[in-house]
Amino acid sequence: MDIDKPFLYDQDFYGWTQQQAKALEQRLVMELDWQHLQEEIQALGRQEYRELVSHLSVLLSHLLKWEYQPEQRSRSWFLTIREQRRAIHRHLRQNPSLKSRIEEALLDGFEAGVDLALRETNLPLRTFPEHCPYLFDDAIADNFLCDTRQDWQG
Repeated sequence: MDIDKPFLYDQDFYGWTQQQAKALEQRLVMELDWQHLQEEIQALGRQEYRELVSHLSVLLSHLLKWEYQPEQRSRSWFLTIREQRRAIHRHLRQNPSLKSRIEEALLDGFEAGVDLALRETNLPLRTFPEHCPYLFDDAIADNFLCDTRQDWQG
C-alpha cells in the first residue's frame, strides 16, 4: 500500500474519496486503501441503520403522544406520523436487508421515542409503557392508531 493513502485519508478525506473512486473505476487494485475502504463501507451500513432508527423514534414518539395525550392532537402530529411512515417504507424499499434488523431498530427507536415524547409533553415517564406496545407492522400501517390514509380531521 502506498504510504500516501493513510496520510491522505487522515488529512484530506474528500481527496481520499476521489482517489479511491478513481482507483475503483480504473480497477487499480494496488492503489486501493483496503483498510479504510472496509471501515467506510461498514460505516455506511451503520448510517443506514441509524436513519431507520431515527425515523422510528420520531414516529413512535408521535404515536405515543397521539395515544396518551389525545387532547393535544394536531395536524402537525398527524402529518409527522404520515411523513415518518412514508420515510420508513421508502427507506426499507431502498435497503431491504435492513428488514433483518427490524426488531432491534424498533427497540432502539422506542427508547429514543419515549425520550422525545417526554421532551415534547408535560407527561411523566410513568405514563408511557416500559416496552414498545406496538408491533412494527402496525406502527407503520397507514390505518393504525392515527389513520393517515385520509386528510386531517381535526
